[in-house]
Amino acid sequence: MDKLKSIYLLFIMRNILILGFGARENAIKEHLKPNIVHRLDTEDFSSIKQFCVDYNIDLVIPSTEAYLCNGVVDYLQTELPTVEVFGPTKTQAKIEGSKFFSKSLMKELCIPTAEFLFYKNKEKILKYFENFFLYLSLNQIVIKYSGLAKGKGVYLPESYEEALEAFNNLYENNKNNWEGIIIEKRLKGPEVSVLAFCDGTQALLMPQAQDYKRIYDNDKGPNTGGMGAICPVNILDENELLEVNHHINMVVQHLNYKGIIYAGIMKTTTGIQFLEFNCRFGDPEAQVILNLLDTKLLEIIDACINNNYIKIKWKSKHSAAVILSHVDYPHSKLSEYIRINEEPLDNTVKIYEGGMQMIDGYNHTKGGRVLTMVSTSNSLQNSLRNIYNNAPKITYDGVYYRRDIGSNYKPYQSS
Repeated sequence: MDKLKSIYLLFIMRNILILGFGARENAIKEHLKPNIVHRLDTEDFSSIKQFCVDYNIDLVIPSTEAYLCNGVVDYLQTELPTVEVFGPTKTQAKIEGSKFFSKSLMKELCIPTAEFLFYKNKEKILKYFENFFLYLSLNQIVIKYSGLAKGKGVYLPESYEEALEAFNNLYENNKNNWEGIIIEKRLKGPEVSVLAFCDGTQALLMPQAQDYKRIYDNDKGPNTGGMGAICPVNILDENELLEVNHHINMVVQHLNYKGIIYAGIMKTTTGIQFLEFNCRFGDPEAQVILNLLDTKLLEIIDACINNNYIKIKWKSKHSAAVILSHVDYPHSKLSEYIRINEEPLDNTVKIYEGGMQMIDGYNHTKGGRVLTMVSTSNSLQNSLRNIYNNAPKITYDGVYYRRDIGSNYKPYQSS
């Protein structure tokens, strides 16, 4: 019956709702054509339910962590049981919503990860910093907010003063819903993002991707939601990928997890280490990964929801993404809209709109991550060249982008 249902779904137009409204969501929408795809950006679950009823929605894809961690899947499955939802439940989404839950799960399942401490009490945190930098500072640490922080909850302090500033920033930004912090040993090595489609029993890995979190060239400055990405990369060798797949499968089976899972991994001199899990597509990883997909995205989603076997095909190409943001990002946004001036781009480059709005026939922005430029070609160098040749054609007051995306990529070399 499930197989017949899957075959039937391939030949009908679907009404699909994506929850979220950024560049990632625009990339997902593009890869769901020719179906009828709507996007909605509201935190009011009752409004989402009414939209599904009014527009005869068949499938909902919650794209951002806020929806998933707040339980939109549970809500829709209860309120509209005939509507399919692709994503983890509120409990499953705690792999991103609570770093303490995630790290504890890694320890329980013997998944390699850095040793960590968890503190919620402010006085205990300050006392730890004082003792650490007085007596233990031979080892460096990472400070992470345990709850959701929109990609801006990780700090790598080099001194007591920097640790104190990091904690104060986290506490002030989250004091109304304080989740505590994770303090873990800082690891060294190249990082890689490994994402997978999950059907409750197994994880189907996507090509390895590498993203660039720091705001400035040469990986300087504060973390952001992401300033660029490249895919595929060859950081993990075949055996390491098998190990990663094994560990992610354990998480999927333990939680009966359906949806997208994102593993941030570091390749150290002593082996792979899992840094984090996310419960959705990354941004901008989605923009590069989806442009390499050679199987219809909707077929994969249907297979995951219905536990049907599917073999996923990928293009033998290279995709790169560069984010155009405002110079004030990630510290602040503008109070007023500014106009974006756009010259015609080469057909080698796609634009996925992020923080943009059409006003009086022209695109405007209030800052943040404004748009993603993506190019896919036969080589990484060509893809990056295409983007950087076209980036100057988009201008606005305070336009900013990194000039070094992909330049420090070093593939794994077998001995």
